[in-house]
Amino acid sequence: MKQRYDGSIYVPVVVGSAAVAADPARRTHLHIVPAPQAGSDGAADGELQAMEIGPLDLELGGHLPAVTLAYRTWGKLNPEGDNAVLILHALTGDSRAAGEGGWWSPLVGPGRAIDTERAFVVCSNILGGCQGSTGPSSIDPLTGRPYGMRFPLITIGDMVNAQRRLVERLGIKRLVAIGGSIGGFQALEWATRHPDLVRASAPLAATGALPPMGIALNEAGRRAVMADPDWRGGEYQSEGVFPAEGLAIARMIAMTTFHSHESMWMRFGRKPATRPSLYPSFGGTFDVEGYIHYHGAALVRRFDANSHLYLTRAMDLYDVGRDGGEEYWLSRIAAPVLLLGIRSDWLYPPQEVRALADRMAALGKDVTYVELDSPHGHDAFLKEWDMMTQAIRPFLDRVLPAESPE
Repeated sequence: MKQRYDGSIYVPVVVGSAAVAADPARRTHLHIVPAPQAGSDGAADGELQAMEIGPLDLELGGHLPAVTLAYRTWGKLNPEGDNAVLILHALTGDSRAAGEGGWWSPLVGPGRAIDTERAFVVCSNILGGCQGSTGPSSIDPLTGRPYGMRFPLITIGDMVNAQRRLVERLGIKRLVAIGGSIGGFQALEWATRHPDLVRASAPLAATGALPPMGIALNEAGRRAVMADPDWRGGEYQSEGVFPAEGLAIARMIAMTTFHSHESMWMRFGRKPATRPSLYPSFGGTFDVEGYIHYHGAALVRRFDANSHLYLTRAMDLYDVGRDGGEEYWLSRIAAPVLLLGIRSDWLYPPQEVRALADRMAALGKDVTYVELDSPHGHDAFLKEWDMMTQAIRPFLDRVLPAESPE
């Protein structure tokens, strides 16, 4: 399964330097999607755009001399600038939240739960990602080479600080922050650290910190990547190779966390494989093995291995109560909150999400807790469209401006 940069694996979407653009010999890969264009008032709904937001000092002491965020928008910002909905994607997601191929398309669009006839919807690729925003695969302006592991450690707070610069440059004065999993961490960060801009927040399938089981499984995935000989200490991009085997294994581990015990039995049971095996058979192949093999191979074609390391570590490090305690930060929430748990989610158990809601309520906050009665585990917020619509639509109807933008 050794693979090189031949177009069969992931190649990062990078807004390259002028020098790289002018010298094709310095390009180590092809783009799988066009590089984002600079943001424009005339951009069509869903068009990939990019915004330079300048240098960024980071929470853990690092510094990035120049940061770009890739983003897409749908709908129209009203004259008051207060009808924005900021969608915050999950770990390996991107800015394509809506439209054809969008990962949340059933929820976003005209007349849908997140109604683009009423709201100005923004979704950006997070800092540290690999779909147009600055991350480990970006060119380090000091060396002219990809950052690799010279990229500084980043946090959820850094991601949100970068997003704030983006939305302010877009003219947004107030917003609803909504997202699931690592996107839920970002929504909670918006509510507690940036209450002046938040008119409501919806952290979905997330708590105030990743439980130890999640940290352990993230670490197993990172070690799989780093054990791949083609990781090369994170320098694989410069050396023209890719740690495909390690990243595929990391994704296989992660896929088990997105399911539940119940959904695994419902979908796979102990049935033999229904698709050709991607690995040599060892006493036959179960259907569930073929499923994780397939998803491991699929991620290799669309995601960067170093981004996986940095983003999973940012998940591990997040704690809403850092630097002051949970009660202090929850007390700073100044707008309605929707917390959503999933009955069968063992990564962020619903009782822990509900307990967070109870602690917010005890502080006098306007908080609503909704639980999806779904067997599909953590990923239910990406599958249960009717349930998600029923959970989200009433909340957004309450917190968004009543009138559509002209």
